[in-house]
Amino acid sequence: MNNSPKVSIILTSYNHSKYLREAIDSVLCQTFNNYELIIWDDASTDDSWQIIQSYTDLRIRAFKNPQRMFGGNVNRALEITQAEYIAIHHSDD
Repeated sequence: MNNSPKVSIILTSYNHSKYLREAIDSVLCQTFNNYELIIWDDASTDDSWQIIQSYTDLRIRAFKNPQRMFGGNVNRALEITQAEYIAIHHSDD
């Protein structure tokens, strides 16, 4: 039996604390539940990482770059996805 999620939702973020909670909540409130939410923070200097860490939902996998990478975060997340389908969601969408 395959326990992998059906969909990997990749949410990238950099200094979007103003929008981040709404972006995460919009994913968590979906009626479809067979997903993982991969959040990739690009070394934000605001309180984005604290907001991300405040969530305890087991479907969330959160990562933070140790220094600003200026892109490539979607590709990094794609390397660790476990699902059949991919959805991209940015923190300021």
